[in-house]
Amino acid sequence: MVTVTVKQITTAASDEELLVALANTGHEGSDELTDPQTFSAWWAAQPFAADAVAGRPASRAGLDAVRATRRLVRDLALRHNGVEVQPEAGALGLLPLRVVVEAEPGLAADAPDLASEVAGRAALALLRASARPGWSRLRACPGPDCEWVFVDRSRNGSRRWCQMSECGNRAKAAAFRARSAR
Repeated sequence: MVTVTVKQITTAASDEELLVALANTGHEGSDELTDPQTFSAWWAAQPFAADAVAGRPASRAGLDAVRATRRLVRDLALRHNGVEVQPEAGALGLLPLRVVVEAEPGLAADAPDLASEVAGRAALALLRASARPGWSRLRACPGPDCEWVFVDRSRNGSRRWCQMSECGNRAKAAAFRARSAR
């Protein structure tokens, strides 16, 4: 069993990278979290996965925890973009998170398999990111069937769409048609 602690991913950039990468699995007909093999291949391709033990299996229970964490990240990112979403109350209940009281108190996630480790890392990254001033800039596109998660790096923090040329134009055209139909 591996224990993932709060200190293993410490920079804002790496927390954001992990959350965005996890949230953006499962778009356009493909889902990297469908089975242990697909998940393991996706994780191995991530730049921040270098310290994960190669060849560790991913369990179904661990994948359920990763999917719940992904849904929670997407829901919170949608809320940052003004979409009223009720995050699933028990999502983090699937994770084996525990409080650690040692030299420095913190949180740890026991990880019996690779998927549980990734879910624990993502949950800890989510907790750290939510305590930072730029937390509200983690957003999800409100376009129908999109929910692409991104970090709003615009100067004034007003980016709303994943891409204006795609979802933004569709939404503006739909709003125009609705106004014209009156």
